[in-house]
Amino acid sequence: MSELGPDWEPRLTVHAVEELSDGRILAALDGVQLECWLPSGTRAWTVPDEEGGREIAVARDEKSAWVSLARPERHNRRTQSVVRLSLADGAEEDRVAPTGCVSLSSAADGAPVLSPSGYRIRGVPVAARHPLHIRHASRAWFLSYVRQEGTRRSHPGTPWMATAELKPGRGSDRPAEPTRTDVLRQFPYSWVADEEHLGGPGVESADGSLIHAGTVFRQSRRPGDSFVVRREASDGSGGTPRWAFRTDCHATALDADTTTAFVAYDDGEIVALDLDDGTVLWRHRLTIGNVTAIPTALTVSRQGRLVIGTRDGRILLCSVTT
Repeated sequence: MSELGPDWEPRLTVHAVEELSDGRILAALDGVQLECWLPSGTRAWTVPDEEGGREIAVARDEKSAWVSLARPERHNRRTQSVVRLSLADGAEEDRVAPTGCVSLSSAADGAPVLSPSGYRIRGVPVAARHPLHIRHASRAWFLSYVRQEGTRRSHPGTPWMATAELKPGRGSDRPAEPTRTDVLRQFPYSWVADEEHLGGPGVESADGSLIHAGTVFRQSRRPGDSFVVRREASDGSGGTPRWAFRTDCHATALDADTTTAFVAYDDGEIVALDLDDGTVLWRHRLTIGNVTAIPTALTVSRQGRLVIGTRDGRILLCSVTT
């Protein structure tokens, strides 16, 4: 494991990381829309922001990247922004103003994807505290809320897994939001009767199945309330898990290659799961010196290594063990 920036000083949470084909590292974090690190470990440039960036979608030509900007829930009436920044110097090249709260990700073909990440109360967009965020998908995945009769008006309803076909925005590689007519509800988000599940990070595998993390909603956490699950989207199973891996800790980030899902947890552990059956291949606790580092962002790079961002602003490059 190596760490970028020998002159590192404590910073705020890293929310997303990506590695380019030339070895440069991109990071979005509190107070920074996007920053770029050279393979030498030197920071090339940074773009400050009042709140900071949350998600990154690198353009297919790697000349620019889209970044979703954080906006506090008290500003839900303010339009969220998604900006396109040059990867040469961080200059803003384009900006999209979604109609509601969105999650930004890269599709399987590299195109940027905007998915709804909240719900509406009396027409006002409300950011979900635990949105579903699916990467590398062939379509947009998100939670669609179904209101039940007799529930209070402020209750969003029962969450369902929903999809929408990807549509290009105006201009080359410009993201577009799904419309209501595009939405197809797949199956209830919770597969356990009388349990309410909260969203989390996930990926779509090459065969179209979904690997995602989540948490059981309760007034107090119980052992095994956090999970990673693989669900088939089009086999008629109604979302019944192919396998489920349960832990006591909250999953903060998740990515996968062709055989393995890598999950970061808020106790500092990284767990590798076999994609086929969910068995644990290995687990490792991130430590720097004798101090546990809490992973908050994780991606599998094209070079086959893990790029990890932490709660205290570190960016770590880790080889994948077997």
